[in-house]
Amino acid sequence: MKARREPGRGVARALLLALLLAACAPSPEEQARRSIDSGQAVAEIQTFFDARAQGLPLGQCAAVLTGVSPIEISDRTARLDTVRALVEAGLLEEVAGAPAGEVRLAPARKAAHWFRVRTPNPALPSSIELCYARRKITRAWLVGEDGKTLNFAYRLVDAPAWTSDPRMRAAFPFLEPALTKELVATGIAPFRDGRWFLDLADEGITLPGQDEGFYACPDGRERPDPGCGG
Repeated sequence: MKARREPGRGVARALLLALLLAACAPSPEEQARRSIDSGQAVAEIQTFFDARAQGLPLGQCAAVLTGVSPIEISDRTARLDTVRALVEAGLLEEVAGAPAGEVRLAPARKAAHWFRVRTPNPALPSSIELCYARRKITRAWLVGEDGKTLNFAYRLVDAPAWTSDPRMRAAFPFLEPALTKELVATGIAPFRDGRWFLDLADEGITLPGQDEGFYACPDGRERPDPGCGG
């Protein structure tokens, strides 16, 4: 006669095994540390920003002039050295269709692949950005009392030749530090459920006293164009 199996014994064993496995599993803090030490975190961050480039060779982009496509500016603004630098470097060109007293600019044909035009809301004008580098993640480390928050450093690489044009460097001073220094993003990625949450990572960069953008009158210039005086 076969021994009768007690119905609760199998459940108890499964529960005990689950508890033992949970006790042996690394804590979230330990998982985060291992992700850093193994290089997994750097790889995840790189993949994240590469995907944001949406197939463009350069994913670090910044607003151009009005930031809206088509670009329409006043005749007075069109004479500023910042606007002239963008035109003389072969990035923008004047096109027909501007209202009286204004100038309409569009990406030059040979430079079109450096521009990104996005229409997140069909009810609003499209945004236009000029892409000037690719973000290369260099290192990552943990910060915070919980031991599960990520800082990372990166460099902007693969910049096109026009970013070194003296007219562009003089007009847009953010290019010099952006393309020569290691930059740091702080406290932007918590570790949860076995992965880094990078959704809030900023596409832009922060430089003290300077704008990241190809604006008509950017901050941070030692000798601003007199036309930017108001």
